[in-house]
Amino acid sequence: MYSSVFTLLDSPQFSPFIQHFGYLGIYIWFISFDQITPFPEEISLLIVGYLSALGVFNPILAGACSLLGFFTIDTIYFFLSKKGSAFIRKKTKGLSDLMQRYRDKIKQHSLKAFFILCFIPRMRLFAPILAGSSGYSYKRFFLLDGAALFVFTAIYTSLGLIFYKSLSHLISEVKGLQNIIFFGGIAMIAIIIIVFVIRRKKKARKNEK
Repeated sequence: MYSSVFTLLDSPQFSPFIQHFGYLGIYIWFISFDQITPFPEEISLLIVGYLSALGVFNPILAGACSLLGFFTIDTIYFFLSKKGSAFIRKKTKGLSDLMQRYRDKIKQHSLKAFFILCFIPRMRLFAPILAGSSGYSYKRFFLLDGAALFVFTAIYTSLGLIFYKSLSHLISEVKGLQNIIFFGGIAMIAIIIIVFVIRRKKKARKNEK
């Protein structure tokens, strides 16, 4: 059973989503499903890198599609926050202390703050929200967010490639086991990140009361 499952994972047809949409599927994932599921973006990028190492994707094109997806969503959040959207208010409800803390950092150390937020799990989207609500011009936002997203995307997709090569070296004769270890490890990391994010938000909202 496991052999057939992971043989499928090793092919470009490992799921209907990848099979039918390819690079467009990566973009669609990051502008839609990624926004409505608790699945961490970091994990998605690791998988994109891993699949690129398997030959499913060209790593540069896959990274570019991921980056474009991130920037599309960030731009939407930026303009919604500029308009004072009710959606943004709902998303940040109960997090005013946390938002103010990072708003001050955005104003004082713009580039550094963008990078910090980018690398805190599920905090990346607060950067465009804070930039929009702080009166940033789109040009300034474009440069800062673009730089942070480029580094963020490059690092995590590269780690996916490295994981594949490391596992290939350690388990060169058992391909199925290699994939089991990778996806099992990814699942564990995802659970840890999700728990961390939930606890952080609960703590932030508790401090608001």
